[in-house]
Amino acid sequence: MAAPNKVTVADLSGRWRLNRSLSESMEQSFALQGVPWIARKVINIADIELQYARMPQEDASAATTLSFKQTIRPGGFDSKNDYIVDGEKRSATVPIFGPVNMHCRFAGHGEVPTEFTLGSELVVSEDDHAALVEVLNSDINGWTATTLWGFEMVNGERRFCKYNTTIKGEKRATAKMVYDYLGTPVV
Repeated sequence: MAAPNKVTVADLSGRWRLNRSLSESMEQSFALQGVPWIARKVINIADIELQYARMPQEDASAATTLSFKQTIRPGGFDSKNDYIVDGEKRSATVPIFGPVNMHCRFAGHGEVPTEFTLGSELVVSEDDHAALVEVLNSDINGWTATTLWGFEMVNGERRFCKYNTTIKGEKRATAKMVYDYLGTPVV
């Protein structure tokens, strides 16, 4: 289902399901990240649901915080986290990756070259950010994954998309993930 216009990069509150028929496989990215073969196979057939809820800000100058819950059926690779969108590096532990460093920031108009969207053009309104940029890196496994979150017209519908580029040494893997909007979050 298409994303409603009220859902923006600045407020991604909603429930989202990965649309496998419109998405590219993350298999190569997961392999570079050291995810075990059997886990990659399960994730590649599993139902993946994301929930985001923008947390209230007491101070207008405070960073945006998105509460996040990921459910993977089957698989048991569920996770919860808060994304603080201020560009500051933080440490986290993600079930399939282990300890990682991460940071998130908003990208403005003109800051997102099409190489980051794997050649796709984002749908951006004048009063919204162009995208959210998430960078994860694993010092233990030696990889960096940059994922750009935004909206794109896919088959005539406005869709929430994530564009992932994973780099480990000289190796690089990319994938675009397209999501169906399921409604309001219950995070």
